[in-house]
Amino acid sequence: MDSARIKGLMDLLAESDLLELSLTEGDSTLRLFKQAGQGTTSVAPTVVAAPKAAPAASAVEVKASLYGVLHLTPAVGEPPFVTVGQSIEAGQTVAVIEAMKMFHPVKAKVAGQVVEILVEAGVEVDAGQSLFRLG
Repeated sequence: MDSARIKGLMDLLAESDLLELSLTEGDSTLRLFKQAGQGTTSVAPTVVAAPKAAPAASAVEVKASLYGVLHLTPAVGEPPFVTVGQSIEAGQTVAVIEAMKMFHPVKAKVAGQVVEILVEAGVEVDAGQSLFRLG
């Protein structure tokens, strides 16, 4: 995707009532989203250009327990709960989901190493959606 097309899509999203826009072409995916209820509109593009490898047979996914906004850090400006390559223990908090102004911890059910973070901070996630892949 060329930058002029991406800019056009960003402008389109900023002028619309939509909160999120996704476009996939071949092995590239562009996700644009904006915050709801804000006086100003900020559009944050994310381009994924590499094809995803099939998950390993031994990979375990950490999934969202409920619908809400995902936070990968305990607070703004603090380091993330986990990073790719980090070894974690069963029961360790790997993220939090904000739902109705309440923060619910997302905990790993098994020990392992974080192989992939499947979602970005600040996006809405659905119950049962995969958030992390552990190896």
